[in-house]
Amino acid sequence: MTKSADILDGLSEATPAFRRYARALGAGAGLVVADGVVQAALQGLGARMRAREICPTDREAARVEAYAAITALAARKFIATPGPGPRQPPIVHGLSRLHVDDRAVLLLICLEGFGYETVARIVGASRESVFVRLQRARLAMADWADMTNIPAEMSPTRNSAHLRVVK
Repeated sequence: MTKSADILDGLSEATPAFRRYARALGAGAGLVVADGVVQAALQGLGARMRAREICPTDREAARVEAYAAITALAARKFIATPGPGPRQPPIVHGLSRLHVDDRAVLLLICLEGFGYETVARIVGASRESVFVRLQRARLAMADWADMTNIPAEMSPTRNSAHLRVVK
């Protein structure tokens, strides 16, 4: 198997994670819209790889490029979508209150498990900006949980050590 075929196989294997991330990033925008973002981002990434605009060295580098493409496309696509419906889980309503940049940082660190340097590359910001966005998102989610009287076991309170992923 060639190196590029191996990288493309890695992207195929990671597609469920990409879809999970896009759906969470969309915060209720709809499954079809989120899946469309993933498909368009992966097609664009494949075209850029074939045109040799980018040359990921391994599966992990290609995965980071895919998350960057999804994040950039989602920022444009999800800006005009309506908020979550009443049947969506409470966490989706909390996420929908965040700015898409803050939501992306929170999800990339807490849901996808990336480190700060990698998240900075994905969102195209400095490491310091990532720290600020993450702190802002965590505080907003904690405030939202306090306002909505979320049960204590589901609440992302400021004292919850289990929400902090430090790398």
